[in-house]
Order: sequence, then C-alpha cells, then structure tokens
Amino acid sequence: MNAKRLSSQLVTTLFSLGLLAAAPAAKAELIGTQQLTQQAAGAQDATLTQDRQTLDNFMARADVQQKLEQMGLSQDITQQRLAALSNQEVASLAGKIDAMPAAGDLGFQELVIILLVAILVVLAI
Repeated sequence: MNAKRLSSQLVTTLFSLGLLAAAPAAKAELIGTQQLTQQAAGAQDATLTQDRQTLDNFMARADVQQKLEQMGLSQDITQQRLAALSNQEVASLAGKIDAMPAAGDLGFQELVIILLVAILVVLAI
C-alpha cells in the first residue's frame, strides 16, 4: 500500500511539474497614461481616416453625383460641406453608408406584389 501511495504521489508531482513547465510565464509592466492616450488617439485617427475614405468613395460614385446635381448641389459645395463635418458626424454618416443594403431593400408590399404576379403567371399558363 505504501508503494501504491508513493507511486501515486510521484505521478502527481511529475504531472504538476509538467504543467508548470508548459504554462507560459506571465509578464506585467506599468503603462503610463500618456502611452495609453497615444494608443487610443492613434486608433481614433485610423478610424476617422477610414470613415472619411468611406464618405469620399461614396460621394465619388456617379449615381450619387447625379442625384446631388439634381438637388442643386455642385461637387465643390459638396466637398466644402464634407470638409466642415465634425468627427462625430463623419462617423455617423460612414456608419449609415456601411449599413445601407447593397441592392435595395424589399419591403412587405413589394414581396406580396411579386408573389401575386408569380401566381397569376402560373395560373395563366
């Protein structure tokens, strides 16, 4: 019985040492406030740049330019207004552009009309 207990303790000890050897060493250091704010500012600048690029790409589309001209807004006026937007307004507009459906959104009424036309075509055949 002593041999069984000794071998059990030996296996447990070896297993524990193996787990300790395999575990990564934790490393911690202090981060200064200035370093933290610089990282946050860098991330915000990257996001703002990406949002402005999204707006520029959207405004460069031919259909958007045509619609703006129909509403009486020239490209110069549009660019001036875009440049005057605050960072929050740019982020909001870019989020709305990203959330827009790619090919339009079918509502319930359009879906019902399509189904009715399909049923009438099948009945006519």
